[in-house]
Amino acid sequence: MLIGVVADTHGDTDKICQHLKQWKLDQLIFAGDYYRDGKKIAQTLQINYYGVRGNCDRSEPSARDEEIVTVIDKRFYILHGHQYGVKQSMTRLHYRALELEADVVIYGHTHAAQLQQIDHIWMINPGSASRPRFDDRSSYVLIEMDKNLFQPRLVYI
Repeated sequence: MLIGVVADTHGDTDKICQHLKQWKLDQLIFAGDYYRDGKKIAQTLQINYYGVRGNCDRSEPSARDEEIVTVIDKRFYILHGHQYGVKQSMTRLHYRALELEADVVIYGHTHAAQLQQIDHIWMINPGSASRPRFDDRSSYVLIEMDKNLFQPRLVYI
């Protein structure tokens, strides 16, 4: 299974859609800020979609702030990240992931990509697909997984 992870598109989906078309994705996970963009990307690619709203998505009352989904045998906790102050520290988010018994945390908000394992939990931020910070390259994450494999990798656009 191949999962695309995207966040913080802020209304600019053309470049990320073009880039994601090169992969045979099974699912898209969208970590907020312009929730409608995530839906649009998934529709364009004709794939399954999990998404949450971010701090810029207040006009999306039907969208959730957090999602917990199980993919294969991994428990994914999906959120934007502003709720736990991820720009200052990962501590609060890490403790929340422990409470939820998450294997993987997908978040955005910082516009800075990060792939890191804290204890046994993968903390994955795809960066911004349109407005990167601290780097001039837009980015997203691909997760290749099956029963015996969990391999996230950062992809620059």
